[in-house]
Amino acid sequence: MGEMRIEDAWPDPLGGVAVTGRLRGGPIRRGETLRLTENGRSFPVTVVRFLRLCGRQDPEIARPEENTGLVLRSVPEGLSLIGGLLLTEPGDLDRRPEQRP
Repeated sequence: MGEMRIEDAWPDPLGGVAVTGRLRGGPIRRGETLRLTENGRSFPVTVVRFLRLCGRQDPEIARPEENTGLVLRSVPEGLSLIGGLLLTEPGDLDRRPEQRP
């Protein structure tokens, strides 16, 4: 399972919320549904795209131990995202984005 502690967050001008952090554990792929946990609550969010920050060039996947910036959709309003945690769903790592619901 992969996880990323959110270090910074801001509204993305193209829609959604941009977040940055360092990925630990497994990869995160574009189109993947993640669990956003904040203050003991958990929400499903989707990775819309990756930002070209932190030396990242791959538009489809963030690999373990990479600093990454990504844009999420379906983030509930009013959350304090900084310090929150993004987690990959168990089982999602074995499926390609086009195979996920």
